[in-house]
Amino acid sequence: MEDDLQRKVIKQRLKQFYGSDTNNSLVDQNDPLNIDSPSFDPQLYLDKSLRTKDLSDLISEEKALTDQIRSLDSDMQTLVYDNYSKFISATDTIRMMKSNFSYVQAEMNSLLQNIASIVSVSGAINRNFADKRKKLSTLTTTQLTLNKLNYLVELPVSLRTYMNKCDWDRIVLDLNKAKYILKSYHNTPSFKNIREDCSEIVSEICSRLWRQFDESVSRFYNYFPERYG
Repeated sequence: MEDDLQRKVIKQRLKQFYGSDTNNSLVDQNDPLNIDSPSFDPQLYLDKSLRTKDLSDLISEEKALTDQIRSLDSDMQTLVYDNYSKFISATDTIRMMKSNFSYVQAEMNSLLQNIASIVSVSGAINRNFADKRKKLSTLTTTQLTLNKLNYLVELPVSLRTYMNKCDWDRIVLDLNKAKYILKSYHNTPSFKNIREDCSEIVSEICSRLWRQFDESVSRFYNYFPERYG
């Protein structure tokens, strides 16, 4: 606040000494006796003052001009000092910004190097995992194939077990499931025995079911001898 007031005072003094733009526009710019004119002639002004003014007036005017010059000189020094201080402050600020920018630039370069390193490591990890994923996929496919083969190998025993338990639903379910697998490997000689065993069991199941059916029909007729005798 105090600095702003001081600047206003200095500005006002300079305006009084040099004249404002408005005053300059009202005076004759070519008047050699006008102290504010660019065409001011000190010798003519002095000659006129000596002719028109007495000694006391000249002394008073000289004193007033001297005071104004000293005041303006002091104000100019103050302005120069203030501007110099601002220049030094601006220089320090620029130097600090440059130093900070150098630090930020160094950090950015380090960050870019870290990112490049991360990308490189990530690429290597992806390549390693790609090989492992391929191996895992192969192992999974192999495991599924082995499960199918194991299912086929155990199928005759399972069918016979269910047949002994008269679990016809489970037999139908397993046969429907196995027929697609057997069809996939129908050209494989090693599965010939499995197909033959399954066919034999199916024939045996059919025979047993037919016997049960015949027995059921016979019992039915025996219940109604007078009608079906």
